[in-house]
Amino acid sequence: MKGKNIFTQTEIQELRDLIKQRISADRSRQKSIRAKMRRIEFYGQDDFGITDLQPSDFEMLINSGRIKIIGKKQPISKKENKQTGINQENITSPSTETKNLNFKRFDPKTDSEFNIPNLPGNYIICLKPNSKLPDSDFAFETLKFNSIDVIYTGIAGKSLRKRDFKQHFTGNNAGSSTLRKSLGSLFCYKKVPRDKDPSNGKTKFGLTDEIELSNWMGKNLILFHAENNNPDSNEQTLINKYNPPLNLSKNKNEVNKEFRANLSKLRSGK
Repeated sequence: MKGKNIFTQTEIQELRDLIKQRISADRSRQKSIRAKMRRIEFYGQDDFGITDLQPSDFEMLINSGRIKIIGKKQPISKKENKQTGINQENITSPSTETKNLNFKRFDPKTDSEFNIPNLPGNYIICLKPNSKLPDSDFAFETLKFNSIDVIYTGIAGKSLRKRDFKQHFTGNNAGSSTLRKSLGSLFCYKKVPRDKDPSNGKTKFGLTDEIELSNWMGKNLILFHAENNNPDSNEQTLINKYNPPLNLSKNKNEVNKEFRANLSKLRSGK
């Protein structure tokens, strides 16, 4: 290693600032910024094989354990943390409520909807093994829950059965499911007005596309649900902990930021 891979919290913050500065700097300015990074003994290409280093690359190095921070509890790597997952940017202590959530597995392809309680709660949606999201212009990272990739988490204020199964998986109406809207946008389905009055701007997909989307979701997704009376208070903790790439609202993680911005544009039709 040409430099080092253990830094103080002050050095980490300085490197974060320099990386952001380098992105918008001209070539001569970039050279001086790289020199400052090397004085801190950080060599992105030589030590980590990364050219054109982005903020998300730096956070990935931290959260994978390749870079360690003195005086701060280190993230666990994905391989070591298959069961619960972690936030790629900040390690947050889950609330007692979140720790005690009893998530149950549901396969929308084979399980009965009556296995999902008609009660409020939180849910996590994951990709089945060997499944993947539609290709996107921007790469994204996922963390794991029960050894499979988390792509979305949400809440049901009244009924997990209605929200999870009927609206997400069988509703055939992306206008009432942000998960369906995001997935269909990644598939580049054409948007049509959701309501009789098209001037309100609310959209869904054509019936054929909606049915195709439901079939894809049943084949490729797994749902984990946990009934509880405080889903709102647990939602942010779950977003912070798993950084699901399809969670656009309330997700401030630098990792997957470009992917989320691109997805937002696809959803709005821009």
